[in-house]
Amino acid sequence: MKSIRKTASTALALLLICTAGFPAVATMAVKEVAVPPMPVSTFFVSTGSETGTGTPVPVSAGDLPDMDFSKLQISPRHSYTELMPGESEQITVTVTNKDNKTISIDPMVVSQPYSDHIFDEAWITVTPASAELEPDAEEEFTIAVTIPDDADRGHYGVQIAFTDDVMPTPYPMPYPNYINAFDFSVEVWKPPVVQIQPSNIYDRVESGREYDYQIHLKNTGEEEIKIAPKVGGEGMRYGWRGMMAPAFEDDAITIDAPPVVPAGGNATVGVHLSVPAGAKGRYEGGLDLNIDDPSIDEWNSLVHLSFEVWTQPTEPFVRTFTAETDLPMTIDIVSNQYRYGMSAGGSSSDEQPSFDVTLGGPNGDVIPDLTMVAYHGSVDLGGNTVSPYMPPGAVGDSGMYHEGHTSYIERYTADGAVGDWTLGVLPHYAEEFSYTITIGDAD
Repeated sequence: MKSIRKTASTALALLLICTAGFPAVATMAVKEVAVPPMPVSTFFVSTGSETGTGTPVPVSAGDLPDMDFSKLQISPRHSYTELMPGESEQITVTVTNKDNKTISIDPMVVSQPYSDHIFDEAWITVTPASAELEPDAEEEFTIAVTIPDDADRGHYGVQIAFTDDVMPTPYPMPYPNYINAFDFSVEVWKPPVVQIQPSNIYDRVESGREYDYQIHLKNTGEEEIKIAPKVGGEGMRYGWRGMMAPAFEDDAITIDAPPVVPAGGNATVGVHLSVPAGAKGRYEGGLDLNIDDPSIDEWNSLVHLSFEVWTQPTEPFVRTFTAETDLPMTIDIVSNQYRYGMSAGGSSSDEQPSFDVTLGGPNGDVIPDLTMVAYHGSVDLGGNTVSPYMPPGAVGDSGMYHEGHTSYIERYTADGAVGDWTLGVLPHYAEEFSYTITIGDAD
């Protein structure tokens, strides 16, 4: 029967190819040749790994391996931990026989093929080394892991396969996929010898001006650590480089740094920014400290540089309004400054906001009286001063207090008059401002 179907299918294919462009003939050929449908149990797999073409090939369900395997319940199935070289940890895994037969347990240590590093079998011990589990019986296995002192930092993955049952597949696998297995992952890490503060420099700057910032490094080790800071190396981390053209190029930033951080001492990396005249927009980049400390990975040795080029407006903001009474009027102007994460050295820290206020009434220009100036601030005790981008153990701010949000308020008064009015406000060093016009009692 299989040969008849194959012959009929081949004949149909040849008829369809030879009669291309003659749909009537092809239709007659289809009607005259009865081809039984492909069995429902047939499915397709890719043979790209063998033929290099990736062409789907039909595979019958009869070609699948035997689905019989030992049925074990493993709890937990996964575990993740962080260990430093020289540290150890023990995990208890409970294996329960859910089958109707006795199962021989012979744990095997299997390295994960996609880990950063290969897990050495000598680092792990499974106790007991074997067991015979009757139906519904359970056994606790202790998995002891010890990371040697000379282990490289990074991610390690390993499996403990309690039986040799593997997931059946109709095609070859690059490595066996064990069914009754416990997955264990460990991140081997070391505390950084060099601590960095800050790991992010963010500021609002003006075109044509120059700014200076400092990065403080602390060496907690017993040997000096070499450094070689340079601008760049940030790649595409966190989308620092976007589709927009930067406000200025990397050469606007220069670095002044010592060659080493002394043992048990400190060093300062100076960052000088000269904003080109006429610059607009944002700059997102990075400073690669190139710290010779194997406990610090590439990303944690980068300082994010983020600058927003601020332009002083030359024309005032204008608001027109109508007074229906001649009661005195009060004008409050409030500037809010948000300094969270802001670096010292830029316009956000060395200049205070102010306003030029003009007032035009129905009877001509009026000079408003400045009757009150107020400052408002929000201060924390350092709990929010550590950047989320800092590596573990990074240096905190040296000061106890950190002022994140400030407000500057100016109040003006003027005699009222019925008619149309025009308020003009030209801000200086203000991130934003709000205004309130009160006609009558301001309290």
